[in-house]
Amino acid sequence: MSVPSKLRCQLLCEDLAQEKLFRPILERLFDRRRVYVEPRLPEKGGATFVLAQLPRLAKYVRQRRKEAVGLLIVIDGDELGLQGRLQEIEERLGGDLDDRIAICVPTRNVETWKLWLSGIQNLDELADYKNTFRNQVEPTIRPSQIVDAWFTYLSEAQRREEENRLPALAHGRKEIDRLKSKAAP
Repeated sequence: MSVPSKLRCQLLCEDLAQEKLFRPILERLFDRRRVYVEPRLPEKGGATFVLAQLPRLAKYVRQRRKEAVGLLIVIDGDELGLQGRLQEIEERLGGDLDDRIAICVPTRNVETWKLWLSGIQNLDELADYKNTFRNQVEPTIRPSQIVDAWFTYLSEAQRREEENRLPALAHGRKEIDRLKSKAAP
């Protein structure tokens, strides 16, 4: 097992479902004491919350160029998809993306990724699998199993299949790997 890096990482996400996936991933990479989740009120989450907090948190990272600090933004693709959300975020940030800011866009929503990581792979990013996950899979699987699957080695064939079926997930993995590589100031 690798030694966690010294990066202090902030997690900006829409809701508890996203936090339950991404907080443990970040804690494995960066030590649980170094992961901070941007607080949100239950009725004030969602994409609107993420987009509203984004400029302030991006500025925080940019102002700390000599510190090991990073930001993971998680926002569902919903109807916009991966490219639509990435464009929206880039516009909000004025086109200035710091290399210590990573963006994960679960498309259509985070439950799609959780299903895939649970081993259900007859999926696409256009369908909404929220109820499928909550009713059929979530009661039968431990959250740690899904996080473990994130870190499971993928063969080249598995990686290609993931890129073809869920390109937003493949993009998200690359973003988190990039953030990990930027752990040193």
